[in-house]
Amino acid sequence: MCAASTGRHTEMYIPHYYRIEDRDQISEYLTRYPFGILVASDGNKPIAVHVPWEWRERDGRLVLEGHVARNNPMWKAAPNNVEVLVIFQGPHTYISPSWYQEQNVPTWNYVAIHVYGACRMMDDAQLEVFLENLVARYENGRPNARLWHTLTEDFRRQQMRGIVGLAVDVARIEAAAKMSQNRKDVDFRNIAEMLGSSDIPQDIEVSKVMKTVRPELFGDPR
Repeated sequence: MCAASTGRHTEMYIPHYYRIEDRDQISEYLTRYPFGILVASDGNKPIAVHVPWEWRERDGRLVLEGHVARNNPMWKAAPNNVEVLVIFQGPHTYISPSWYQEQNVPTWNYVAIHVYGACRMMDDAQLEVFLENLVARYENGRPNARLWHTLTEDFRRQQMRGIVGLAVDVARIEAAAKMSQNRKDVDFRNIAEMLGSSDIPQDIEVSKVMKTVRPELFGDPR
């Protein structure tokens, strides 16, 4: 992954034991949970849009690429900002106080990644490469896959006229995984096991993440 900073000065409050410093781990989350929220100012107020992002490295730096409808005011506003924010949400779920040995309060475990950088518009050639990659990511392997090159050129051009490609040149990243790291082993293990036995998919996802935080508690030497 690129050399984007996860520096100690952060806009997102992250206690040191929740901070994700590993670049490969951040890369994995951006790949698995690519639907992020682009936040910018239109000059008077904050605006936001939900976007599926692709990321790539260019000259050792991370670039996020996405697109919005041409009718969406974001494509005019974001490039005028000195810096924009893209928020990615990973696994998250409720933690019951009944899972602790001693009296406690409810909380929430989660993964969150904030990406900051300058936003610019893509040209048509860059936009088409992005769209080809985006479609391939989600269509490859499907029966009767509709890949970008299987569409007629006229149809592709028509679709491209209705959208604008946006790229964020990443300056820094702040990443947090709040996974009960501040809890003693017996409580940590019980929380992970209770979540793992749930029939709620997001509970199971958080349990899997927790087991990578303290694998020794679960017989996994990793």
